[in-house]
Amino acid sequence: MTRGQSDSHRWTRRGFATLLVGVLSAGCLRTGTGNATPTARGDQTDMTTPMVSNSTTTATNTSVAPTGLRQTRSTEPPGPTSVIRTAPDHDSIVLGGRHGVSAVSPADGAVEWTAETAPVFALPAISASTVYAPGHDGTLYALSRSDGSTTWTFEAGTGVTTVPLAATAQNRIVVGAGESDGKTVGSVGNSEFDPTYLYVLDTDGTEIWSVETANGDPVSATAIHEDRLYLRTHNRIEAHSLSDGSRAWRVGPHDVQWDDISHTPYRAKRMFADTDGVYVPTQDGVTALAPDGTRRWRFEPFDSPRRYQYEPGTLYVAAEDNAVYALDTTDGSQRWRTQLDGAVNVLLRDRETLWTGTEAATLGQLRPDDGTQLFSHAVANAVEAGDALSATQFVCLTDRRVMTFDIQYD
Repeated sequence: MTRGQSDSHRWTRRGFATLLVGVLSAGCLRTGTGNATPTARGDQTDMTTPMVSNSTTTATNTSVAPTGLRQTRSTEPPGPTSVIRTAPDHDSIVLGGRHGVSAVSPADGAVEWTAETAPVFALPAISASTVYAPGHDGTLYALSRSDGSTTWTFEAGTGVTTVPLAATAQNRIVVGAGESDGKTVGSVGNSEFDPTYLYVLDTDGTEIWSVETANGDPVSATAIHEDRLYLRTHNRIEAHSLSDGSRAWRVGPHDVQWDDISHTPYRAKRMFADTDGVYVPTQDGVTALAPDGTRRWRFEPFDSPRRYQYEPGTLYVAAEDNAVYALDTTDGSQRWRTQLDGAVNVLLRDRETLWTGTEAATLGQLRPDDGTQLFSHAVANAVEAGDALSATQFVCLTDRRVMTFDIQYD
């Protein structure tokens, strides 16, 4: 079943602003070991969120510090792969790329199924029964987790649907138009543009409501807390009701002072929300806005941020200076900073540790409370993507292969 936007949404007008979409880059073949430089401490608590989470649930041996990793499996994917994500119950590894979407068994690395979709370059959302994959052709695919069959598709009015959010508690899927065939949709300079929309769907693919973005700017990030949906474009943030789409507020660049988001690729999470408001990584740092849209704090002592992870009380940021920062979400103060050996392509907070993967071809772990680097493990090539399978297992994309590693304690 295919559901599309009505023709009334397909009209043009004048607009402005451009958006350069960042891409994940693979680094040169080299190895190295990073040096931890923690500067402060902070406490963490377990994260709860209405979105599908990649957090692990298996406890690690916290009495003994890990010493490294042991490769347990190497799988050749069905085709060129760009993104990797594990299912919430960790019984499947989902791959996306030019070949479409595939599921790989964590037990033996066998390819369980492959769905022929448009190329998928953005992270899919995964629920208990469904993989929601954003196609490069502008189609959102709802695929059965059991066999990869297409349950339904949704055709956006313009461009590819951006990284989808599966708000399972509210039975909603949130997607936005952003890019089509490698080109930014919406406003481009002073040229004519098609309007760009954020869509909120039911889990059966029915459109509940949609909203046109200001100036036709593509949707670059979304975040949800309870009934509040935050929408981000090139130079604006909006807050809407998830239930009916009514807009609570909109702020522009003079209010939050960012330039563009060229260093924040579609493959990564780029905005987070909680009771205190929304946290927005920008070109130069991070801005925190209160639920009413007023600015709470801003942090920008580092180079452009690349990757982000959130848990209540702490925002982790990997920046262009090859360092990982931990920020206190209450006031934006820096808790610690740890220098790594290369650009960070993977930053993942599970319930025990903070995983890192770099262009310098290393996988590692940081202690979340003080930033101490527990180990750095050399791999064959740049770590392009990755996710946790359990508290002691990590799966990543490197050297065009999907590799699984177990933590070692000796």
